[in-house]
Amino acid sequence: MRYYPLFTQENLPKTLVIANGAFPKAPTPLALIDRWRSGEAGYSLTCCDGAVNKLRQYTDKLPDAVVGDLDSVSSGLKDLLDGRIHHFLDQDTNDLTKTMKFIHSQGGKRPITLLGASGGREDHLLANLCLLTTYSDLVSDLVMLTDEGYFLLLTEPSEVEILLGQQFSVFNFQQTPISLRGARWPLEHYTLPQLWCGSLNRASASRLSIDTTSPILLYLANV
Repeated sequence: MRYYPLFTQENLPKTLVIANGAFPKAPTPLALIDRWRSGEAGYSLTCCDGAVNKLRQYTDKLPDAVVGDLDSVSSGLKDLLDGRIHHFLDQDTNDLTKTMKFIHSQGGKRPITLLGASGGREDHLLANLCLLTTYSDLVSDLVMLTDEGYFLLLTEPSEVEILLGQQFSVFNFQQTPISLRGARWPLEHYTLPQLWCGSLNRASASRLSIDTTSPILLYLANV
């Protein structure tokens, strides 16, 4: 059974991906970007296409890689990014998927913190959330930080540290049976009939125990 502690600036994955949604404003995602900007060991940062424009408004430091066609980036910035741009012209996938595949191609599965995937257009957010569970073959762990909380990709039975009373939601896109313990509304080998049915729960213990046979998303709201 996998164990996940409460995530902090200290233990979140150091491979950072910035999607082209709203640029982060909350302290934790900005702190991760600052750690990369300062050159702290182990950190890398990849932008999904136009997200590089938003990063440049925050810092002059260039990302380690940019994945996409960069059709919205000025020629001057493209010149600065020479050697960091990785073109994937496949129109059957979006830039986030192209980025995940690129990172996997550079060294196999690794833990990733995804930033900037919420906010902006709501259809992009919904598409990103639907795609996260499809990345289980590309990442070892995936945490999507937002300004309000975080999504955690779970691919096997797991124990997740949580604060007593903290609000959370479970989203099972494949509608397979799951078990959930340590919650105000527990489940036992139950198939949620619709996607929203696992939302708006609350922790009744300091750990959630979740049994699943397919990739699911667990959302923990900030307290």
